[in-house]
Amino acid sequence: MSAQGLGKATGTDILGGNTGTGGQPTKTDKAEVMLKTIDNTTVESTGISLFHILTIGSIGASLALFFSGNKQAGIFVGLWPPTFQALKSVVDKSNKQ
Repeated sequence: MSAQGLGKATGTDILGGNTGTGGQPTKTDKAEVMLKTIDNTTVESTGISLFHILTIGSIGASLALFFSGNKQAGIFVGLWPPTFQALKSVVDKSNKQ
């Protein structure tokens, strides 16, 4: 082992993320990285976040289902927008780090 390698313990944690100096795991998760990548790609190509698109789409689908007579399905789909916004919050938090 070379002298340069002494005192530096870096590698991969059990979630597949990198570990920092001293072996402490960094807070990266494969799912978060994937969501961030997909969202950034969508923003670059459309100018709007994927999660905002999904939120608007689910609201529209919910209204269409509800007013077409399928009220239970409309209410079910209407519960999705907060989930998409929570995922957007995770991606935004990950972007700040």
